[in-house]
Amino acid sequence: MAGLELLSDQGYRLDGRKANELRKVQARMGVFAQADGSAYIEQGNTKALAVVYGPHEMRGSRSRTLYDRAAINCQYSMATFSTAERKRRPHGDKKSTEMSLHLKQTFEAAILTQLYPRSQIDIFVKILQSDGGNYSVCVNAATLAVIDAGIPMRDYVCACTVGFVDETPLADLCYTEENGGVSSLAMALLPRGGQIALLQMDARLHQDHLESMMEAAMTACKGVSKVLDEVVRQHLEEASALRINSCSMGLLSDPNRRRALITLLTRLNAPICVVCYMAGVAWFMGLAFEPFTLRTYMSENAMGSTMVEERFPAGERALATGREFGAHKKKSGGMPVDWLVKTMQSRGLEVFTQRFSRTLPFPDENKERFMVKGTNVYGILRAPRAPRTEALVLSAPCSPGDGNNQAVGLLLGLAQYFRSQIYWAKDIIFLVNEHDLIGMQAWLEGYHHTNTTGMDWSPLHGRGGSIQASLSLELSSDVVTSLDLVLEGLNGQLPNLDLANLFHAFCQKIGVLCTIQGKLQRNDWDSVSGYSHAVQTMMLMVMKQASGRPWGDHGLFLRYHIEAATIKGVNSFRQYKTDATTVGRLLEGMYRKLNNLLERLHQSYFFYLMPSLSHFVSIGYYMPAFGLLAAILFLRALDLWVQLTAPPPPPEDGIAHDKQSSPGVLSVLTPLVISHMTGAALFVLPVRFQEVAVEHFPVSETEAVVLTVIAIYTAGLALPHNTHSSLIRLLSGEGTEQGWRVLKLVAVLYLAVLLGCTALINFSLGFILALTLVPIAAFVTPHVPKVLSAFILVLLSPACTLLFSVFFFQELQEMPVSFQEGWMLFLSVISQGILDHSLYGSLVFPLVALLVYPCWLLFWNILFWN
Repeated sequence: MAGLELLSDQGYRLDGRKANELRKVQARMGVFAQADGSAYIEQGNTKALAVVYGPHEMRGSRSRTLYDRAAINCQYSMATFSTAERKRRPHGDKKSTEMSLHLKQTFEAAILTQLYPRSQIDIFVKILQSDGGNYSVCVNAATLAVIDAGIPMRDYVCACTVGFVDETPLADLCYTEENGGVSSLAMALLPRGGQIALLQMDARLHQDHLESMMEAAMTACKGVSKVLDEVVRQHLEEASALRINSCSMGLLSDPNRRRALITLLTRLNAPICVVCYMAGVAWFMGLAFEPFTLRTYMSENAMGSTMVEERFPAGERALATGREFGAHKKKSGGMPVDWLVKTMQSRGLEVFTQRFSRTLPFPDENKERFMVKGTNVYGILRAPRAPRTEALVLSAPCSPGDGNNQAVGLLLGLAQYFRSQIYWAKDIIFLVNEHDLIGMQAWLEGYHHTNTTGMDWSPLHGRGGSIQASLSLELSSDVVTSLDLVLEGLNGQLPNLDLANLFHAFCQKIGVLCTIQGKLQRNDWDSVSGYSHAVQTMMLMVMKQASGRPWGDHGLFLRYHIEAATIKGVNSFRQYKTDATTVGRLLEGMYRKLNNLLERLHQSYFFYLMPSLSHFVSIGYYMPAFGLLAAILFLRALDLWVQLTAPPPPPEDGIAHDKQSSPGVLSVLTPLVISHMTGAALFVLPVRFQEVAVEHFPVSETEAVVLTVIAIYTAGLALPHNTHSSLIRLLSGEGTEQGWRVLKLVAVLYLAVLLGCTALINFSLGFILALTLVPIAAFVTPHVPKVLSAFILVLLSPACTLLFSVFFFQELQEMPVSFQEGWMLFLSVISQGILDHSLYGSLVFPLVALLVYPCWLLFWNILFWN
């Protein structure tokens, strides 16, 4: 009867374990600093604490002294609160005495007592919580405590209690099983040699079953020994780490050792810097290699793609609606607002409009517009089964010409289909925005009651709940061969990785060809071509992220902590075809999974790089590449500090000369102030003085802004060091040798802080700047050849870095350009960077103008130090 209760017909015990399965074992060593050895162990719900003292001199009666070995003293006790019955348990009761004797016999067989004659070893074990197997848990805890005390043993002593129920041995009994009337056997084993230290049985058992029980007990003891061995090894690793740290602290606190370390670092400073730079570049290039990447996985349990059945049927009807939208757009010469409002209303949505206008700081060179006016149209599908506190957004920009008409048609088709479903728990907002990013910026500012860019817009009369996620849809034609996922947002922000994982999962489920950065997925990671393909994909993401501009309408959502991405339908891979119905089903599946979320996406990564849609590089893998480059700056700063604090060398002729003059405040402050004033002029003057330039030169407003930027940038090369030299000659006659070292120390530390903060906000931008600025900071001095060094400094300046990045980006996109075309793209990137800062708040242009360029000017000033 008891056996039937303790073991089910399926072979499972009361706590869900199988017959031969051990309880979960957790243990720690060294929990008491006062004792020679200590350990705490949890085996299931049984918890025990063991401490060991000794070997030490015999205490008490000398008659108990053993002249050929150590005496083992064991004491077993149970805490008052260890069981459900609260009562005092004196140390001398029968059960405690018996258990103490068993422990003593066990460890006399395991400890090498002959090594410690005429001494005593005390082992104290206390049960803190009892749930069966007390003797076994005490033996295992005492074993770890003896090892922690450094007392040699023949082997681990591992114990386990085994019962016999319904012709089946049960390993590691709990309290219910021990008191269920079963025959139990307790065994203490030395697992390597198979020697039994103690064997105890409290009930009758047929001899035919004894062998199977002993085999089960020995197997269980060996399983326990593996756990104990892992605990010991982990404890040794932690102790070694603490010892190394203490040695390191001792190294830094000892003046002689610290002086020797600094001397070594300064003597090998240049080789170490070169190695760090090469290691940083090699580390970054290795990130696309498969061992450095992790496979993408869904962190949110509610986002599994297999739990949704997609049924959107109206792809062809959506394309027809898109063609109708295109006809009305062509007829009205812009956004067909009235037609969109009527169409959305006919689909059962609450429809609203928003008018906006924006005066650009100078005309957009690509679209030749100075004043932008437009209207956003959006419809809200209210959640029928929720309090309407959360919302999702599906947007499609109204692009000029025939572009993106199919996306608007599909958006309207999905709105009609979603309206017929009753499972929505979030409001769904269908948005058609005019003028792409400008219209989206106006709508987001109106929705969140903010105005950070000075745009004029009418208030929104309809709102949904707090926006949880958003997708922007762009389709290039009726025929779509692949879907490309765009993630890069404003200032290098990225959405939660689970949004990309959701897109990839549904593409795989439905059978849609998906790409990232326009690159197909490849499986030959171990080949040169496969690695090259992964590097190109990752570098494209780095270049786009470093630009700081939003690469789709989704990029503006990220500043409001809304996870968003853009899905682009591409017609390039001709052998594949994807119809609008399939695209609609993919979007239906994604929105149904987002609808299931109870909170914002937060489980997965926000900082990552993606060499493909199925692999990613986390921040813990790519940050060491930047750390190796940043270490060069601190090594150079240490070298400069040692040079500045070192006493001057004694004169060779033995005659004392005048003490070397220390650098004045002006020698350092002057280039700092002038460099940053030049940067401020580079940031402010191009837009402010465009009208003056247009009046005096035959150029457009955009050309005037870009040419003014180039003129101020070039003038800054001559201004700082000439002005500095004049002031130094006026005040002190000439610059000191220590003066440039102080200035370089300030510039190196300034650059280290600047790059570190940039990399934390936008890793790609910080890493690209570090690649070019760190070599300058490391090796520029007034004593190097001027012409060659000046040429190298110009090549590694921020402007040339941008120019090289333009050509490199075109090569990565497999669209190489000539030098003239690249130069025109370079000028266009400058104007677009200024516009992005003015319109959307991009930080790249102010960062380069106000901080990076002045910092580079400091090193230019050091090169021409007089």
